[in-house]
Amino acid sequence: MTEFDDLDQDDLDEVAPPDWRNLIYEVFNPDHTVGVACGRDGEVVGLHITDDARDNGDTWLAAEIVRLARLAHLKSRVGLRAEMEHNGTRPYTIDSFDLPTESSYRATEIAEFGTTS
Repeated sequence: MTEFDDLDQDDLDEVAPPDWRNLIYEVFNPDHTVGVACGRDGEVVGLHITDDARDNGDTWLAAEIVRLARLAHLKSRVGLRAEMEHNGTRPYTIDSFDLPTESSYRATEIAEFGTTS
């Protein structure tokens, strides 16, 4: 496996950018019993629900899905910011879309779960 530190600048220049349109942004609760995935546009494209999660009842499960969907949507907006930055969009234009930064997303996740997942 190649480590980032092992690459020289020529290798870094050859690295292809991510396929932004097909990226999936996933968020799981801390015990990994429920997860939600969103596409680039913030639309929910997948759910992960274990049997243990179902044992907690419908009310808890519904609230957990909504909470994780909100976080996955926010994470997809962080991805949109990264895409715009990669494409050379001016910072003031990105800021006009009110897109969260990676650090603001992490702070939201920590506030939600108490730790990062």
